[in-house]
Amino acid sequence: MKENQFIQKNTSSWTILKDLTNTLEKKGPSKLTAKELRKFLHLFRQASHHLAYARTHFPSSDVVLYLNSLVGQAHNHIYAVKKNTFKEILSYITFGFPKQIQKFRSYILTSFFIFLLGSLVSFILVKVNTDSAYYFLPKAMAENTNWDMTGSNDWNYPLMSSIIMVNNIAVCLKAFIFGITLGLGTIYVLFFNGTMLGSLTALVYTFGNTTNYWSLILPHGIIELTAIFISGGAGLIMARSFLIPNEYSRKHSLIKGSKEAVSLVPGIAIMLVIAGIIEGFFTPLAISAIAKLLFALATAIGLIFYFCIPYLKSDD
Repeated sequence: MKENQFIQKNTSSWTILKDLTNTLEKKGPSKLTAKELRKFLHLFRQASHHLAYARTHFPSSDVVLYLNSLVGQAHNHIYAVKKNTFKEILSYITFGFPKQIQKFRSYILTSFFIFLLGSLVSFILVKVNTDSAYYFLPKAMAENTNWDMTGSNDWNYPLMSSIIMVNNIAVCLKAFIFGITLGLGTIYVLFFNGTMLGSLTALVYTFGNTTNYWSLILPHGIIELTAIFISGGAGLIMARSFLIPNEYSRKHSLIKGSKEAVSLVPGIAIMLVIAGIIEGFFTPLAISAIAKLLFALATAIGLIFYFCIPYLKSDD
């Protein structure tokens, strides 16, 4: 093939590759669709072959310099490791995370309703027969006699905070990772943890002081449970991507779904840290139950406002 024929035949693909590369440089990979990214990879490989061909057949031609520059520019975007700056981290916390919550709200709501179903089932069963609590709670908890929830001032605050954070992280990780089991593991984790809360609540409503109970549960629980619901939603995203790949292959759909789910993980981690600190250091304080419930109300309002940030920005 002559040089002019070679250039004429492949110019259009080189132009497209250059345009896609320029988009990556100026706006980042998030501005390209999955189809465009696949096109970019295909054209990069093709241009690499063209460069090798040109070096062999037209070693002194300007087309070699052009293709070498084009392939080198594209190569940087395939193998470069992107570093997160403080500005990007702050942007994720203030806007990126709530935007992802908005995007995947249907999965998160499904997660919430699975948890709620478990809570309602166990609450009803334990209210009818308190011995049913043994099916849902550890024996020591089910046989507890302090249903007025007193004695919390004896807690070791730092120890409680660390234990609680570890437990919450474990629950969230299970709800997320078990999405790979076609969602069955995620559903089990959500439902089972719901039954624990429901059965405990039923015992308190039967034998104890509900005001004290909610003052100990809600200050940290609103953030903690929301993090668990989001984790469950992330697990369901992975399950859906495998079960319903749509236009993708099952493998590529699972990879795409996993990336979408992982985008929620940093925000979940921050919420768990906040919930653990509240539960370890604020909840046990010797202040009135009403003050703790007012604090819980403030956390609920704060979360609602935070998750509404994308809607508020879209109106600007």
